[in-house]
Amino acid sequence: MKRTALLIGLVFASLSACAQTDHITAAYSGMKFQVPSSPVIVGSLGANNDILLIKYSETIGEKYISFSIENTFATGNCERSDFFEAALSEKEIHDCGRGSVESFKSVFVEGADAGIWESEGKTYYHFLSDQNTSFVFFESDDGNLIKLESDFLNAEGFLNVLGGASSP
Repeated sequence: MKRTALLIGLVFASLSACAQTDHITAAYSGMKFQVPSSPVIVGSLGANNDILLIKYSETIGEKYISFSIENTFATGNCERSDFFEAALSEKEIHDCGRGSVESFKSVFVEGADAGIWESEGKTYYHFLSDQNTSFVFFESDDGNLIKLESDFLNAEGFLNVLGGASSP
């Protein structure tokens, strides 16, 4: 009888602790991230971009977080860091193709709060919008360019997801 009571007590304590958690761990491209808890669905598409999608709404195309590898990201023949610097500043980086930079700016920078976050040796390039989808680009531990995308996270939400970024 004592065993049963103890077991029931442990189950309720565990459930209470789980119910109070405001995030879960998502693993992607060899890294771990802290995403909001209680997703409606989690899916993965292993095509060229290897997408992990975490949905928080049953409405199609609304309230999601996705991670994808950007294998075909066109930097205009320059290093990624130079490309993002060119996209985020007015100065011209001569190694970067002007067309690639201008195209990126028109899609990601215009109308966005764009900039750089640095944390624990990692650089995150953010392009946040109040009305559209927001993006953060960064390099994974294995050298892939990752695009983190969401239509509902604000700056603090993205930083929370990335703040838990670590290698397993």
